[in-house]
Amino acid sequence: MIHYSAALDLVLQQSFDWGTETVPLDRATGRVLRQEVHADRDQPPFDRVAMDGIAVDYTAYAAGQRRFSVSHLAPAGTAPQVLRDKTQCVEVMTGAPLPPGTTTVIRYEDLEKDGQDFRLPEGVTDGNSIHRRAKDAVAGDLMMEAGRKIGPAELAILATYGVAQVKVGRLPRVAIASTGDEVVPVDRTPLDHQIRSSNVHQLAGLFRSVGIEPTLDHLPDAADRGQEKLRNLIDRHDLLLLSGGVSKGKLDHVPDWLAAAGIERLFHRVAQRPGKPLWVGRNADAMVFALPGNPVSSLVGAVAYVGPWLRRQLGVADDKYAVGLAEEVSFLPALTLFLSVTVDASTEVLSARPVVGSGSGDLVSLLRTDGFAVLSADRSNFPAGESFPYLPLRLL
Repeated sequence: MIHYSAALDLVLQQSFDWGTETVPLDRATGRVLRQEVHADRDQPPFDRVAMDGIAVDYTAYAAGQRRFSVSHLAPAGTAPQVLRDKTQCVEVMTGAPLPPGTTTVIRYEDLEKDGQDFRLPEGVTDGNSIHRRAKDAVAGDLMMEAGRKIGPAELAILATYGVAQVKVGRLPRVAIASTGDEVVPVDRTPLDHQIRSSNVHQLAGLFRSVGIEPTLDHLPDAADRGQEKLRNLIDRHDLLLLSGGVSKGKLDHVPDWLAAAGIERLFHRVAQRPGKPLWVGRNADAMVFALPGNPVSSLVGAVAYVGPWLRRQLGVADDKYAVGLAEEVSFLPALTLFLSVTVDASTEVLSARPVVGSGSGDLVSLLRTDGFAVLSADRSNFPAGESFPYLPLRLL
């Protein structure tokens, strides 16, 4: 039986080339950028007015003039007109180019209206409320490197510099399948000895939250039909998650079916709780995570192994999180414990309180679970206030 750290290292060593694709800007959210983005113009591209108000030539103000009549209006989005008479002012709107012939902006809040003119206060300085050309970036500057996950700020940069079609990493084709004849579809009324399929939907939610729409399927216990479905899923997908059928029961056929389908086993069984029966393998084209069927175990397998591996594959930064235990925890077996916790983010250090549940089969306890604190196998006592690694319920 392999230990958690060794199992994770082995998973992270597995690499596949999924290539790239080009998508419209409005479909790039959450994707991983696979191109450099350079500024195609200065930013701002002109001396930009930063406040609604008036613009004046400061030399007139410095000479003692305090009352200015209006020459013209300068809205945003129009070409600037020169102020030819420095004894006048220009009414300017936020975002407009600074009119040539003016050197400073005074906001409306600091002005006194005097008929059609404006009276300026004392203490005005030159160069106020102007966002200078190229202050933020110069044309040709490298704005973003490949490998960034595209969020709101990245979308704004792409739009600002005219990148309407974005080169991104191709997302994997993902399949998620439940196993076992006890599992029936959600829209069916189960018999007393059956359960509705929930794990595949739990896992699918993790992928949908990062823009991946998985194929959902089910493998029956019958060897001929189960193996045939499994082979088809492997052939048509880059990543396959299976739920159930990996323990030591007489009908836990998944390891044998995967071997028959040409999937090389990397490891089976990890010294951890929950999720000990985890099976991971691959062939030349597909990665397979066969997760235990209990819902908490299944979720642990996804966030502890699939998530870090997917982030590595897509080139997304693997942020590390930690939580401080709100109360002491004791755990005697020499196993890594993925402790279900509720996290209080109102404190300076995230505070985690253990979730009381009925074991790895208690899916209701997941309603109170924000993530898992990782408690190492080489200890049995974990004091309140000490910090431990934390896995939030996410893939990217």
